Amino acid sequence: MNFTPDELTNYREALRDRVCSLCRKFGYEEVCGVGVDGACPFDMHLEHILEAVLTTPRSADIGAYIPKIREKVCSECANQSDSGTCKSRDHAYCGLDSFLILAVQAVEDAFDRMHPAKANTP
Repeated sequence: MNFTPDELTNYREALRDRVCSLCRKFGYEEVCGVGVDGACPFDMHLEHILEAVLTTPRSADIGAYIPKIREKVCSECANQSDSGTCKSRDHAYCGLDSFLILAVQAVEDAFDRMHPAKANTP
């Protein structure tokens, strides 16, 4: 998938509003940047996150999104081992994994705002 710079900005702002605001509110700033060089996983993997969420058929079951997240995001993350294990994820230090429901909602809501005709198509 190709995203314009404006789309990436809109998606990132939606994630900041919905997810990052909670990290700050509940004091998770110290573990937010568990990625390489302490970068936020939403900044490091934004395009992969968007692709994983937007190519998964919408579902009320968050479990429907996990296979694509693991395939497109986790497989590219330095925190995941070659065997597919991730200590950050296992210890609830991965912001994406911990706040996956909110992240999916933020991405889908932003998509609907940017593409209202597609959002209302059955």
